[in-house]
Amino acid sequence: MAWKKVLYEKQAYADNYVEPEQFLDGLRKNLYTKTYTLGELILSSIVVSVQLSCVCLFVGVYWYIQEGWLYPLTLFTSSTALTALGYILTTPLTTITGASGVVRDQFVPSLLFVLFLAGVSPILRTLTESISTDTIWAMTVGMMATHLVFHNYGSEDGRASRAISLNAAIFGSVCLASRLPSALGAFVVVMFAVQLFALVPQLRARGRVMTPYCTIFLLGLLMGISLPVIISISIPAAVLYLLSVSTVNILCPLWLHRLQHLKNTIHGPWDEAVLQT
Repeated sequence: MAWKKVLYEKQAYADNYVEPEQFLDGLRKNLYTKTYTLGELILSSIVVSVQLSCVCLFVGVYWYIQEGWLYPLTLFTSSTALTALGYILTTPLTTITGASGVVRDQFVPSLLFVLFLAGVSPILRTLTESISTDTIWAMTVGMMATHLVFHNYGSEDGRASRAISLNAAIFGSVCLASRLPSALGAFVVVMFAVQLFALVPQLRARGRVMTPYCTIFLLGLLMGISLPVIISISIPAAVLYLLSVSTVNILCPLWLHRLQHLKNTIHGPWDEAVLQT
């Protein structure tokens, strides 16, 4: 019976054998690759600069409050007014006219969060008294870097995590807020962090639905505010900030645009079957 099994296997191999030339006839290259224009790459990279500007603006504003150059209530009033204005400009008119739904779904949860944060602010201010300032700054740098790495910039990459990104940014802001001399300052700094890292990405996403150039306007607004703040604190930091934005928005898109011709993907009979409905 063993010889019958061998003959069967040989026959099956012969039936399924395909000449190498015939097999390679089905080879196709770069079937699903997309070529991007330089303008598309620059427009996509602006989202990264927006988030980088948010981090720089937050650190600069914290420094202002710590040095006494900015009163916390002034920051709270101005940032809340800008956030409300951005929400109104990016919300459809039909939603705004439905006042009861807006109050129930938006205003009431926001008010409860503000009251809760105000209640725990005295605890936040004394949360890290036993930790050295150098350790606090190191933790903040690590958390802000984690925020930038895991932030979802609009791609479908599974490595992006909105939860990790937001939690890292809020944790970093709590670390800095714990070094402020007053509970009011700690409350305003954490509140400002929530507005920057939780609400600004939502406003950016809403604005991009209306017009793709909304991100450009948002970057211009953030740079117009953060750059003078950083310059007043440190000239080298301002130069580093400008170099980072230029690299992200000019050098990286230009580099990727020039490397697109090197894309080389192969497809053929060996590809996994995909059901089409």
